[in-house]
Amino acid sequence: MKSNEPSDIKLLSQMQDNNQKALLSLMKKYDRMLFRYIDVRINSPENAQEAIQDIFLTLWNNRYGVNITDTLAPYLYKAAKNKVVDYYLAANREIVNYQALLPEYEAEVAPAADESILAAELQDWFSNEVDKMPETIKNVFTLSRNEQLPVRDIAARLSLSEQTVKNNLTIALKRLQVRFNRMQSISLLLVVLRICFFR
Repeated sequence: MKSNEPSDIKLLSQMQDNNQKALLSLMKKYDRMLFRYIDVRINSPENAQEAIQDIFLTLWNNRYGVNITDTLAPYLYKAAKNKVVDYYLAANREIVNYQALLPEYEAEVAPAADESILAAELQDWFSNEVDKMPETIKNVFTLSRNEQLPVRDIAARLSLSEQTVKNNLTIALKRLQVRFNRMQSISLLLVVLRICFFR
């Protein structure tokens, strides 16, 4: 940070006094870094930019409840991580750059024994959530995720149209998203991504 630039603490304080210029200063400071962070993980500049706008809008709306001791960077990067997860859970998308997620997953879920326990517990939770789905949705989702069948093969096996299969996959993922959004730990969410999407 340049010596003549206000600190994040000062900018946040100004935001809490309803100074919108302070928000613009933070956007100018962090926009490029957040864009690179998100775009390399989703390979979609348009969605990355939209995610950044949402992050700063949320920051503004929640400004009175945000407390920092130094910089807003951890808060903003956590929000960016959540946007990446939301992007993949929002629809039936394949992870385009899993390696960009994996190093953070390895760094945040430790030690190895804890990771194994966490993954096992989460797998049980995930299986239970799938079992609660309506029969057709559950069958479609299971054939897609467990047997890795393409939409066309699932449609043929279940005597459904391909569009119906796609719709059911979207419904299944949205159901899971609602539950995933209740999880506070990004580590858990990244494990979920690994279970759901990495093949």
